[in-house]
Amino acid sequence: MPPTLYAAVKLRLKKRRSLSPEGVATDVLQETATLLNNYFQPFLAGKFFADGTEIKGVLKVQEAPRIVQLIQLTDLEMDPLRFAYALGVGSVNGKQEMDTYEDSGPAWTRVNRALKDTANSSTDIAVRLPSPFLTRTVNTLFAIESDLRNNWSKAHREAIKLVRHGRTQVEMAELLGVTQAAISQRLKHARWDRYLEVCAVIDEFLTQARWKMLLPWDLKKEQKNKEASKRS
Repeated sequence: MPPTLYAAVKLRLKKRRSLSPEGVATDVLQETATLLNNYFQPFLAGKFFADGTEIKGVLKVQEAPRIVQLIQLTDLEMDPLRFAYALGVGSVNGKQEMDTYEDSGPAWTRVNRALKDTANSSTDIAVRLPSPFLTRTVNTLFAIESDLRNNWSKAHREAIKLVRHGRTQVEMAELLGVTQAAISQRLKHARWDRYLEVCAVIDEFLTQARWKMLLPWDLKKEQKNKEASKRS
């Protein structure tokens, strides 16, 4: 019987001078962990905890696509703070518990490597999946998602927070004290429709993360590597 897979998640607060006191940074991490636990509780295999300079948690593997929602929620609710996000899919060591769990095993190895990837990249999100092909593809899509999201202004975020909660443009205009045309322009300038398209494709690819398998592209590359190794 194949091992159960999990989606390990880590967030790291980006350096901000205003948060230089250690206590302030710790409070922000705990606040963010509480926000994520409240919102994603039905989908968790392990609660989010503030651990030193990071926040860690575990999603059920079938909920891996919710990393997109997690990024949106944190980005909008904790604005203007910024985080780096990492996702690693795999098995874990020891028995997985909601309140206590070991952060070791393939899923955690992958998430730690993904978090390191964000430090050497212009994007703020990286993933590591069992399939190298899916990993490359999803990270390419996340680079687009990151570029679009990080170009949102404060006004864009105000409108996007409301539209994510199902508000109509008329309702949004009334709440923000602007015209409906202004709301339409904000969403257009934020490229909200394009952003949703990219996220939908990311979701489709991440739904494959529940299967521990190599895709045909991965198998071909693996075979080439074996042949090259034999020749050498």
